[in-house]
Amino acid sequence: MSHDLQVPLPTHGATDSKPPAKQLRGDVQGLRAVAILTVLAAHAGVSWFAGGFVGVDVFFVISGFLITQQLVGELGRTGRISLRRFYARRARRILPAATLTLAATVVAAVLLLGPAQVAPLAVDAVWASAFAANIRMTISGTDYFQAELPPSPVQHFWSLAVEEQFYLVWPLVALICIVLAGRVGASRGGEQGSARARRLLLAAIALITVASLAWSVVHTPGEATAAYFSSLTRAWELGIGAALAILVTSGRVMQRLAGARWAREVLVLAGLAAIVLACLTYDESTPFPGYHAALPVLGSAAVILAGAVRSGAATFGARLLSVPPMRAIGGWSFSLYLWHWPLLVVPEIALQRELTWPERGAAVAGAFVLAYVSFRLVEAPFREGALWRPTRRALTFYPVSIALVAAIAFGGTAYADFEATRGSYQPAVTLADVPAADPSLDRQEALVRASVLAARDNTPIPTELRPPLTDLDSLKPHRTRCDYTDDTERDLCVDGDPDGDRTMVVFGNSHALHWVPTLNRVAKKHGFRVYFLVKNRCVSASITTDRGEEKDPYTECDDFNRWAFKQFKRLDPDLTVVSTAPPIQGVFDEDGTWVGDTRRVDELMRPAYTRFLRKVEKHTGRTVLIRDIQAFDTNAGTCLSRPGATLGDCLMDADEEREKSIDVQVRAAEKVGVDVVDMSSYFCWDGSCPAVVGDTITHYDDTHMSHQYAPRLARPLARRMGLGDRG
Repeated sequence: MSHDLQVPLPTHGATDSKPPAKQLRGDVQGLRAVAILTVLAAHAGVSWFAGGFVGVDVFFVISGFLITQQLVGELGRTGRISLRRFYARRARRILPAATLTLAATVVAAVLLLGPAQVAPLAVDAVWASAFAANIRMTISGTDYFQAELPPSPVQHFWSLAVEEQFYLVWPLVALICIVLAGRVGASRGGEQGSARARRLLLAAIALITVASLAWSVVHTPGEATAAYFSSLTRAWELGIGAALAILVTSGRVMQRLAGARWAREVLVLAGLAAIVLACLTYDESTPFPGYHAALPVLGSAAVILAGAVRSGAATFGARLLSVPPMRAIGGWSFSLYLWHWPLLVVPEIALQRELTWPERGAAVAGAFVLAYVSFRLVEAPFREGALWRPTRRALTFYPVSIALVAAIAFGGTAYADFEATRGSYQPAVTLADVPAADPSLDRQEALVRASVLAARDNTPIPTELRPPLTDLDSLKPHRTRCDYTDDTERDLCVDGDPDGDRTMVVFGNSHALHWVPTLNRVAKKHGFRVYFLVKNRCVSASITTDRGEEKDPYTECDDFNRWAFKQFKRLDPDLTVVSTAPPIQGVFDEDGTWVGDTRRVDELMRPAYTRFLRKVEKHTGRTVLIRDIQAFDTNAGTCLSRPGATLGDCLMDADEEREKSIDVQVRAAEKVGVDVVDMSSYFCWDGSCPAVVGDTITHYDDTHMSHQYAPRLARPLARRMGLGDRG
C-alpha cells in the first residue's frame, strides 16, 4: 500500500496538494477520526470519556507531521520552500469553511440569543478570523469575572489559532535552515545540501520542542487557563509531529522498521492505547497540557511512525484505522470540529440550561450533517477547484475572510442593538409602583419591593436599562488601584479620601471587590483613607482553599493573606471591613486532606472565620462583616436579554445552599463580637430577588453585584455601619 504523505486532509493535520485517491494514507485518516470522535464525546458530556479533549493534541501531532512532510518534500524536489505557495495552500484549505462557520454562528446568535450574547460573540468571531482566538480566550479565561460567564460559541477556534501561529514561524525557520545549508549544497551537491538542511531542520525543531515542553511543564500548574490556550505551551506537540516527519526521511530508520513487523504492531497498538487511556483517566481537574499531554502526544506519534513504512503488509492497527467509516469521518473531521461546538453551546445559552441527552445527540447528529455538506460544497471545491489555484488569488482569502467576518459580526451587533430597543417605550419601575410605602423602609429598599411587585406582574423590561443589554460587560466589578491578581506585584495603594484623617482596611475576595464603588463613596464622605487588601478567590479565613476548578491547594492565596495581614498591622486601621464569599469548591483540613462536601466544608469554615476575625480584632479600632449578598440561580444579564423576556421571567430565587454557607460567616462574627451588616433587603424581598431594581441591573453574574448598582448602596451601607449620613 502506498503511503504518500502529501494528502489533502482537513486542517488539524491537513496538507493541501491533491494526490490520487489511492495514495491517501488510511491510518492517518483513521487517527484523525479517533481525534474528532474523542473531542465530540467529551464536549457532548460523555462522563466516562471526560478526557476526550486530548483529541486536540492528537490533531496537533498529525498536523505537525503532515505539514512538515510537505515542506521537506518540497525541499527535496526543488531545493527550496515557497512561502507564498505554502500560505496559499493553507488559505484554500482553512479559510472558506472557517469563515462560513464564523458567519453562520454570528447569524444564529442574532436570531436565537439576546443582545447581551451577540455583542461579545461579535468580538470573539473577529479575533477567531484573525487566528488569535487563543489570545482572546486567554484574556477572558484569566479574567476572574469573565471566566464566570458561559463559554463562547467560537471558543474552539483557539486550537486553529495555535496551529496557524506555529505555521507562521515554522516555515520561516525552515527557510533559515535552507540558507545555512546552501553553501554545503553548492560545494557538495544538491543531495548533500538537502540532507544538511534536513539535519538543521531537525535540530531547530528539537530546540523549539524542548523549550516549549519545558515552558508547558513549568507554567501549567500555576497558570492553568493561560497555559491551556497558549501556543507556547502547545508548540512542542506540533514539534513532535514535525520531528517525526523529518526522521522518517531517514532510510536507515525506515529499513529497521520495515524489517520489524512486530515492532510496528506494538507501536500502533500501544499508541492507540495511550490515547484511549488519556481519554478515560483525564478530566477537567487534570493540569493540562503540562507533562500530562505527553501520553496522547507520544501515542499519536507512535501510531503515525508505525504506518510510515512504505513496504510490507499493513499492521492490524493500521487496517483497523483504515476501514471506510473511519476514513470518511477523518475526511470530514475539520468541518466536524468547526460545527459541533456552536451546535452544542448556542442552544445551551438560549435555553439557559444544560442540554438533555436527546438534545445533545441531535446536536452531534446535526454536526455530522453540516460537516458532510460543508466538506462537499465548501472545502473540496475551494481546495481542488482550478478557479482558486493561482497563488495570488488564494492569498486574498486572508484579508477578505477577516473583513467579511467583521462586517457580519458588527452588523449583527447593530441589529441586536436595534431589536433590544425596538417597540413601545417601557418606563423604569419607580416608587409610584408601590401600593403603600412601608415607613420602616428607606427609598432603595422600597424600590426593591416595587421591583419585585412589578416583576410578579410580568412588567416589560425597561427600555432604558443601566447598562444597556448590549453593554453588559460594564456590569463587571472594577478593580482597585492595586490589582493583586499578579502575585509578583504587591504595593499598597490608597483609595477613598487620600487626605482623610482615618484609615479603613478592606479584606476579602471578589465579593469585597464588588463593594469598591460603594465603600469608596462612603470613605470619601466620612474621611477615610481606604486600602483594599483583596484578591480574587482568596477567602478571608484562616484556612487553605483549593483553586476553584482544581483540587490543588491555592498556596498563592495563603502567601497573599500573610502579606496582607502584615500590612494591615502596620496600617493600624480605625475600621476594618470584611466581605468574602465562601470557598468555591473545597478546602483542606488540618491533615492536608481536601474536603469538598458542602456540609463538612461549612463545619471547617466556622472556626476558620472565627480565628481570622479574632486576629483582625486585635489590631483595629472596629471590625464590620458585610454579609455576603444573595446569589441568583441564573445569570441576570443573560435572562434579561432573552427574546420576549419580561421582568417576571427574571425574578430570581436566592441559592439556599449558598445562604447556609453565608450564615456560617455571620455566626462566626457574632461569636467574636464583630458587627454584622446585612444588605439583603437591597437585593430581595419576600423571598424574591429582581434582576432589575428600578432601571438598574443588580448583578453582573449569578453571585457578583454590578458596578452600576453598587454606588446606590453607599448611603444605606454607611447608615448600617453606624457612620451616619453625612454629606
